[in-house]
Amino acid sequence: MEKPQFDENFARVSRDNYVTGKAALNFPHFGKTTGGWHFLSYFDLETGVAKVSLAGVHYPDTTAFFGKTGIFDVTDRFAERGWELEGKRLFMADHYRAAGDMIIKWTLSDSDYCNVEISDWFPTHAERQKLFALLNLGKQRLSELGRQQRLEVWLSSQ
Repeated sequence: MEKPQFDENFARVSRDNYVTGKAALNFPHFGKTTGGWHFLSYFDLETGVAKVSLAGVHYPDTTAFFGKTGIFDVTDRFAERGWELEGKRLFMADHYRAAGDMIIKWTLSDSDYCNVEISDWFPTHAERQKLFALLNLGKQRLSELGRQQRLEVWLSSQ
């Protein structure tokens, strides 16, 4: 049986099982030009439902690729938006880590298509360079797994 694509609450969110993927990409982070496009598709305050993908649950654990880079406590940011979760800390990937997690998930899969749109999601040269720097952190591990060439071919198509 295929595991669900989303968690619908924050019960399993932790520093290790942080929110990632498109939900994290659509969360507006401070000082970022990306994000927030479809915030309400993932976080519905009226119903209290959050459709989130978690690292290590719905996505691979990418700690061996990126360490703890790009994972932040966003509890206060959620509280500002009306999400009060007593005693619960919320952790989320920033846009670079979320895209990196998506790229690693694809690189480890057998899928032909990677749904990360680098030029759309990271429109400036500086933003793309920051994403590429993150991906460089994971190249050694991808090489060990025999998947680095797959990433390189895809990146050259971007």
